[in-house]
Amino acid sequence: MRIAVTGGTGFLGKYVVEYIKKENNIPVVITRNIIDNSRNDYEYRVSDYSKPDLIDKLFDVDAVVHLAAKRGSQGMISEFHDNEILTQNLYEACCELNITNIVYASSISVYSDEKLLPWTEEQPPAPKLMYGVSKLACEYIGNIYSEKKGLHVKNLRFAHLYGFNEKNNYMINLFMRQAFHHEQLVLHAKSVAKREFLYAKDAAKAVVCALKQSTLSGTFNVGSGEALTNYDVATQINTIFENEGNLLIEDPTADEGISSSYMDSSKAKTILKFSPDYTFSEALAEIRTLMKELDYVPLWY
Repeated sequence: MRIAVTGGTGFLGKYVVEYIKKENNIPVVITRNIIDNSRNDYEYRVSDYSKPDLIDKLFDVDAVVHLAAKRGSQGMISEFHDNEILTQNLYEACCELNITNIVYASSISVYSDEKLLPWTEEQPPAPKLMYGVSKLACEYIGNIYSEKKGLHVKNLRFAHLYGFNEKNNYMINLFMRQAFHHEQLVLHAKSVAKREFLYAKDAAKAVVCALKQSTLSGTFNVGSGEALTNYDVATQINTIFENEGNLLIEDPTADEGISSSYMDSSKAKTILKFSPDYTFSEALAEIRTLMKELDYVPLWY
């Protein structure tokens, strides 16, 4: 099966493309630009994500994984409008080409009500950030095309993703680099809130599980089943990276400023036959091994 992956050069995209190939399918990477370190054993097609161009680029594929998206930085909904337009262009092109098997990467960020934890697909979504609003809007676009146009769009609501060599300073990525260099990890407050994290390799597995359900439509939570506090995250990272005890809590009385966020993923387990292959600690161990192979690991990006 030839499977197109929009946003296939991004963080999650690289994992998805690799997993698709591992399952003996042929990935076709759709991207706005070819990056310098693109692998030469994959097929890349540059697209501006307009409907005519997508029809041209997707003419010979059997299924689509939709990961392409802009992630705004200022919290303005205008930063995300391109995502909805891109999504509709893609689904219009799929209708023209009779490509009906589609997986869309949504997010745990469509939820927010802590009173309803763990969140299920049947609960009303309530995003608190414009990013979540945009993800939910794209879900709804997919639902309309599934109901009205005969597509089979599967919306996967991923827990907070992490993985190898993600070049930003989000907590997990920063802590892994700091522990790798045996630096002290710093928490600004006592940890109370529990959040669910998912190794990107397991997210890629979930995408392939969903693709195997070619005539299925719907929305599915995809998580690890582990809800961790920031303290849990820091101590497990220090343990795996042999940096034990090198942790400072600056103000144990301060408000950490985050809310709990975790899901019930039993629907994905039952219907998609998905279960994660990695615990948090197992994923950290694999990531550390990969980091050792790098020529240089910076502390900050």
